This record gives sequence, C-alpha cells and structure tokens, in this order.
Amino acid sequence: MSSRRNFLKIAGTGLTGSLLSPLRSQSAKLNTKGKKLKIGVLLPQSIENPVYPQSFFNGIKLGIDQHKALKKGKIELITEQVNFATPFLVKEKSQKLITENNVDLITGVVNSEVVSHVNELFKNAQMPAIFANAGESYLVNNLKQNPYLFFNSLNLFQAAFESGKYAVNNYGKNVAIITSLYDSGYDSLFTFRQGVKAADGYISETYLANQNDENFSSNTLEKIKQNKPDCIYVFMHGNQSDEIIRNLHFSNSNVPLITTAFSTEKHRLINLGEAGNNIISLSSWNKNIELKENRDFIENYQTNFNKEPDLFAVLGFETGQIIYDSLLKTDGNYGGFEIAESFKNISIKSPRGDISINSKSGLVRNQLLINKTKSTNSSIPENCVLKTIQPVDEFEESFAVLDNEFRSGWLNPYLFV
Repeated sequence: MSSRRNFLKIAGTGLTGSLLSPLRSQSAKLNTKGKKLKIGVLLPQSIENPVYPQSFFNGIKLGIDQHKALKKGKIELITEQVNFATPFLVKEKSQKLITENNVDLITGVVNSEVVSHVNELFKNAQMPAIFANAGESYLVNNLKQNPYLFFNSLNLFQAAFESGKYAVNNYGKNVAIITSLYDSGYDSLFTFRQGVKAADGYISETYLANQNDENFSSNTLEKIKQNKPDCIYVFMHGNQSDEIIRNLHFSNSNVPLITTAFSTEKHRLINLGEAGNNIISLSSWNKNIELKENRDFIENYQTNFNKEPDLFAVLGFETGQIIYDSLLKTDGNYGGFEIAESFKNISIKSPRGDISINSKSGLVRNQLLINKTKSTNSSIPENCVLKTIQPVDEFEESFAVLDNEFRSGWLNPYLFV
C-alpha cells in the first residue's frame, strides 16, 4: 500500500479567507453555549487548476456562515495546506489539527483512496470528518464501515458508469475511449467500462495519451476514421481535453462525444467555441438548475467573491451546509460520537437539490444530470439539462472487484495536480 505512486509536482500556493456576508438561510441558529467550534480544513493545491482550492474554500465559508456563525465567532475554520494530499501529509496535518488545535471536526479535499490509508486515525481519535472530492475513487469497505467518516463528492465514478450506459443505449454498442496517463489512473475509467458492459456494449479501442506525446491527436484521429466507433468517451482534462475535442470537431468525424462535467465547464466551453457544441456530459450540478437554493447560491457567491461559482465552489458550499446542519442536530452536545451520528440524519436543500447521507456508507446522495451543450443566445455553448437521473448505488456489485488490497492509482485528488 505504501509503495503506491503519487502523481505529484512540487509547487506552493497560498489561500486566505475573509469573513462573508451571510447566505440567506432558513435553518435554525446554532447555539454553541459559549463554546467556539473549531473546524479543520485540509486544502490541497493545484498548478493546472489553481482556482479550485480557493473555490472550494470560498464555498465552505459561504455554506457554513449561516446566521453569521463565522463572524460571531461561533465557528472557527483552521486551514492546513496538504500540497497534493499524500497519505503522509494528510495524516500529519490531521494529527496536528486533532492534538494541537483541538478541532471538533475535519473536512477538506482529499482523495478517498488516501483516506483509506489514514482510516484508523479518525476511528481511534473518535474524530468526525467529511471529506470532499470529485468522486474519482470508489469507496472501499473499510471506509464505509468507519462510523466517523463521511464523504461528499461530484459523483465522478458514478457519472462515469452512467455515461457508459448512456453511450451504448443512445449511440450503439461500439464505444471508444480517449484518455491520458493522468486521467486513466482513477477508478472512474473502470466504472465507465463497467457501465458499457452493463448495457451490453464493448470497448473497441482505448487511446492513451502519454506525457509529451506530440503526435497523439493526429494518430488517434486517423485510427478513429479506420475503426468507426459508435461513440467516443473523452476522459481527459484541461488543455488536452480541449485539443482532442477541437480536433475531433474539425475533422468532421461526426462521432458522438461523451465527456466529464470538468471538460464542459464554462471556461472550457469558452476555449472550445463552436467545437463545444453537441457534447453530452453527466454532472451533479448545472448553474441552470431551476431551484431557489441554486439561484440564491449563485447570487451570493458572485456578490461575495466577484466571480461565478464552479463545480468545486458548489462542492465546498454544500459541504459547509452539511457541517452546519449536522452541528445543529447535536443539540449542543459536540462530542465526536454525537457529531458523527448527526451526519447520518442531515436534511438540507442545496444548489444540487435535496441532500441526505447514506448511513450505510457515509456517502452523500446526489442526483445526476444528463447535459448537452448547445449555443443559445451567444456563440459560447452552454450546458442544457436533458434529464435528471438517480446515480448507480455505491454498493453496485460490478464495483466489488475494486475492493481489494492491490488497488493502484494516483492518490492526489482528481484535477489537483
């Protein structure tokens, strides 16, 4: 386990937080009975996506500062930088938060696979924690069985499974995958394959981009013309994703594309222009969700931070909401066991809809949206919701093969590289 590779680069970024104007909330006021509750926040960094750590932290502050809980000193956020969130650093910083800062609860962006390396620390310390991430890694059983651990995510491994089913059911059985060395190191690529298999389809080709492969796009386009798949799943990120999607569009291949929500975020679609049209993606949030909670969140985020929220801002905000709601439910008893038990009974309305936690796994339940990009009132494509579905359960039998001692893959949170 300890010899597993980490996909790491060395860099440093700083994050600072400011007190916020509170989000309008219908929740009750938190009565701490004179005690200042301390929340430890583990923050990774990213070179390629430097806005994501700050987006998550902005969201946390906005979600937890209900009834001015931060400004009035009822809750204090104590941040610790974990670089690329390796098991060693996550354990070291968590121990510091527990023993030196005497926190009541820990949160942050950490890969679930890394949490499995430090699982016993939280159980032995009876320290409740809710970790957030893109959902890149499947929840193994030892995490589900720890009563002090909870997880919120952007549902990537579930969205990938449903994307595989959607590809076969809507376009045909012959599916090709375009991915990269980095992206292929997460469980979500496996769950996509399982989704294709569940729909009685097959993966005819997997095109893997290695680092500094200058001829990857041209070679891949030529092979696609020869193999003629019914659908292509692009599991890449950043500029690599933009490049392959543009090249597929301008090659007139006319093969339907499915990709992740991260490849069709607004800033990516701005880069893609007309090449960003008619792409299917599955996500757990869309800024056009017609919910009051979503509209209020977007308005308040823009007011407080002078920018539009992204997926990690939503994830942070919802995690903050969950924490506040859980603290409310302890009725003033802020022991580790009591806080952990309260997580199992959360009931909030978030920008993504009604939220609850599966008490058997500790995973937050979220809906999935099937989106299709198209140009509306401007030349920039926009994600339009086609359908809302309930994602595959985390206990899905076809994922069971992932629950073993010999798992391998990248340990940094997805996109935090």
